[in-house]
Amino acid sequence: MIPLTKLQREIMTEFYNIKPTKVIYNKQERKKIWSMATERKQDLYINNIIKNECPALAHQILKSYDSGRNIQSAVFSECVYAQTFANMLQLNDFFNCLEGDKVIPDDVLNLLTSYNLVPRYVYSNDDKTKMLIQAGGCNGIDSALITVIDLNIFTIEFKEPGAKTSEPDLPKYGEDGLLILTDDFIERYPQFQEMMEEHIGINFFEVMGNNIHKFTSDSVNIAVTNNYTKKYADVICTEDRKGYLVMLPANQVSLWAEIKGEIRPAGRNHYNVWTPRALKNFLIEKGAIFNNNIVSININELKTRKERGGNGKISGYKINPLFFVYVKDCKINDSIISFDINKVQQLNPTIAGKLFFKALNYFKVKGYYNM
Repeated sequence: MIPLTKLQREIMTEFYNIKPTKVIYNKQERKKIWSMATERKQDLYINNIIKNECPALAHQILKSYDSGRNIQSAVFSECVYAQTFANMLQLNDFFNCLEGDKVIPDDVLNLLTSYNLVPRYVYSNDDKTKMLIQAGGCNGIDSALITVIDLNIFTIEFKEPGAKTSEPDLPKYGEDGLLILTDDFIERYPQFQEMMEEHIGINFFEVMGNNIHKFTSDSVNIAVTNNYTKKYADVICTEDRKGYLVMLPANQVSLWAEIKGEIRPAGRNHYNVWTPRALKNFLIEKGAIFNNNIVSININELKTRKERGGNGKISGYKINPLFFVYVKDCKINDSIISFDINKVQQLNPTIAGKLFFKALNYFKVKGYYNM
């Protein structure tokens, strides 16, 4: 057995000395809440029950109403898992840093900053000597459990039973569509070097529409394990197949999860087009007509792009899996759709390690580490 670090042993011992606890909302309840949140329902369930039982989740849902964007599933589960863990530790006082609550001492704030963490929500005991802090930041982990007096910090990642460790944008390819391995990317994301090197020469114009999953187990294991080393996570919290919250050492996740790698030619992030010649060629192949910057094309040559969250609303039109244009930037006359070619957006490829805790069992984990 791989030995635990001192911090891992301390926080896992505390966790497993508390009776097994199921997450505050099971999968069926979370599905119901998710459905209401994406449908923008302002009812008593959201405003009262969730506010009392999981105020961080309520705040995130209400924020999604204001922004017009659906709450992300990772944020959803993070709030639920953090509240469950706070309940286990009897951290009953809740503070919302996003709404201006100032409860974190300056020395603790400085410590969080050193971990690239920006506080969002705080769960504290009555005398504020122990705090679970939900945090944000692209280079930081999800949460930190801190004993204020001695500034002892335990760093925590919350992950759904099926989740990605991280998913950075790959370097932008050129007009030829070929994957580029840059020194800057490797310096920022060294955990993905082996996975990328296994696909040097891949052409995104040839594989668009199909995600890539063929990697060696060694390269994926490096990506997953080193991801949490780089982000300073001591442990991961997720739920097992019966809904119990489980804690695992972050550097041993491959013992408990099925891990996979993935390259997505069309990731989540989009930018102004960086391969304009390739875009024009794709449009010509579809019979587009050009009048200076204005493109006219039969709408049947394009596919619709739906808003995230399952509400079915059309947000744009796909030229192909890599290029799209927003509805608001289009004009439709009968079967012809027109738009300024400079309004087209290009989706950036991404790379990720994925975890699947399909067979996880709280009691097996506890027994394995002799807790």
